[in-house]
Amino acid sequence: MTARTTRSAWPVRRRAAGRSPIAAATADRRPRLSVRDVFATAVLGPRSRPVRAALSAVGIAIGIAALVAVIGIPASYNAQMTAEFEAWGANAIEVFPGSDRQTGEPVPLPETAPAMVGRIWPVRTSLTLRNVSDAAVYRTDKVMAGETGGYMAMVAEGDLMGSLGGELVDGRWFDEASSQLPTVVLGHLTSQRLRLGVGDRIWVGQTWWAVIGVLDGLPNYSSYLDSAAFLAPGWAAKTFGPLNIAEIFAIAWPGQADAVYSVMAKTANPANPAGVSVGKPSDFAYAQSYFFSVFANLALGLGGVALLIGAVGIANTMVVSVMERRGEIGLRRALGARTGQIGLQFVLEAAVIGLGGGLLGVAFGLYAVFCFTAYLGIVFSVPLWTALAGPGIAMVIGVLAGLYPALKAARQSPTAALRTV
Repeated sequence: MTARTTRSAWPVRRRAAGRSPIAAATADRRPRLSVRDVFATAVLGPRSRPVRAALSAVGIAIGIAALVAVIGIPASYNAQMTAEFEAWGANAIEVFPGSDRQTGEPVPLPETAPAMVGRIWPVRTSLTLRNVSDAAVYRTDKVMAGETGGYMAMVAEGDLMGSLGGELVDGRWFDEASSQLPTVVLGHLTSQRLRLGVGDRIWVGQTWWAVIGVLDGLPNYSSYLDSAAFLAPGWAAKTFGPLNIAEIFAIAWPGQADAVYSVMAKTANPANPAGVSVGKPSDFAYAQSYFFSVFANLALGLGGVALLIGAVGIANTMVVSVMERRGEIGLRRALGARTGQIGLQFVLEAAVIGLGGGLLGVAFGLYAVFCFTAYLGIVFSVPLWTALAGPGIAMVIGVLAGLYPALKAARQSPTAALRTV
């Protein structure tokens, strides 16, 4: 009696729960989508409705193109203005030997100063200058002593070209071999006024030096070096002995001049920071920081609006697609498709549309920036992360925009959906 009651009660409880024994046995054996099927369903909608998918992709493409353009155009302006600001000395910090506050005696910079300055993380490059004060510069050895014309004999250690933005109009800069020989590179004014060029000789410190290079005019903040004659470091050390540091140029990364200035004295001479004279950043440094911040905020604002427009377009397209494909959804549900499979199909379709629009948008955006910079004759500069992240951002927007339509599609009743067939 007990066994019969138990056997008869089991189907009753199962039917009370709304599932027959056959349905319960087959429910857990509904097919799962393979990886291949997942990708096949992801392109099902775009392939069956190519015009609608293309228009949706164009919508997100416009958003991504606008994002690339509004970031690339300010970046190009920044690259152009960075070169101009650097020519004006916006990122240049000058370090000089100071004097003792009590005795007034000069305090030379320690020999460790150049290496210490180069270790400051915002310093991009640096240049050390040493004065050869006992060596006068003459065109020939026939000129009377004292008639120097104001030309300076100096030794430059470091990256003069990168630090000061200098260029050679003729010849070359020192290498390992020429720095150990009596060679010299002339500043722009020195070469013009003395009428000397590559292959000539110049009389410095009672010694002939061979001219191997001529510099072009230097930027305004270092233009006084146009009247200098830069001696080969190795040969100058042998000829004149140890030379004191006259000046150190530290070139900071854009917008970092104040940070470098705040630690320069303690870094150059930790034992006596008060004995270091540091030139303050020019007003161009503040103008540069303001310029960069304004364009950065503008780029973020316009890019956000552009992406929002693209996301609304994808969401609208996916909602309409779900409404039009209710019969297909009901048929798939009736054939055993799971709720998650239906939702995944529409999410992946939105991701595919977003990816296609992202790739198209990046191409359009780069081309727009190129045309704009070519028309104005400025530097073309687009951050690499923008071009790489554009398709990824578009996919994320597509997934987020298609999430609600996907949930709506997955929750539809098979019976109600099949009524539309």
